[in-house]
Amino acid sequence: MADLVSDFDYHPDEPYVRQFRVPRSDVRRLDDVAFVYDVGFGDVVLRHFAFRDEWFKVNVTLDRQGRLVETAPGPGHPAFAFNCDVATPMVVRGDAVHAVDLFADVLVRADGVSHQVQDVAEMEEELQPEQLHDARRGLERLLSIIERGELAAFLDAVWPFGPTDPAPALPMVKVPSAGLV
Repeated sequence: MADLVSDFDYHPDEPYVRQFRVPRSDVRRLDDVAFVYDVGFGDVVLRHFAFRDEWFKVNVTLDRQGRLVETAPGPGHPAFAFNCDVATPMVVRGDAVHAVDLFADVLVRADGVSHQVQDVAEMEEELQPEQLHDARRGLERLLSIIERGELAAFLDAVWPFGPTDPAPALPMVKVPSAGLV
């Protein structure tokens, strides 16, 4: 559909690609630098950031006024407001954005500094040496931004935080991976 933009999120250990469909009206930015969109989950908004020149993506939970919302801790994860994925830089093809999740995640509290790194061992085991080198660089860059307390400012410079009222999130679709990435 022309009124939707697709975010294809490939996980190498899955036989399908996750397709997130976003109404064009909720895409905040889609250019040769960044892809930013908002989707609603009741009173909470998920804002997604992907980049052409970074080896990571970031999902941020906000309220409809654009303030950070911290999720409750759960089994195997702490409370967080920023869910950062080590991932390949985005590739844009028309109304579709593609990236590969490279296993490691960084969950960051609402203070923008307190964080927990997860799944690095899986990243180290699963990736080929050349991709592992880039993934490690991406993780190091992301951790540097977080540890300097600059994550929120980094993202705000890409698309400012503020009031937002996106449509409810459409269901994720599982698409066969052949030919997509």
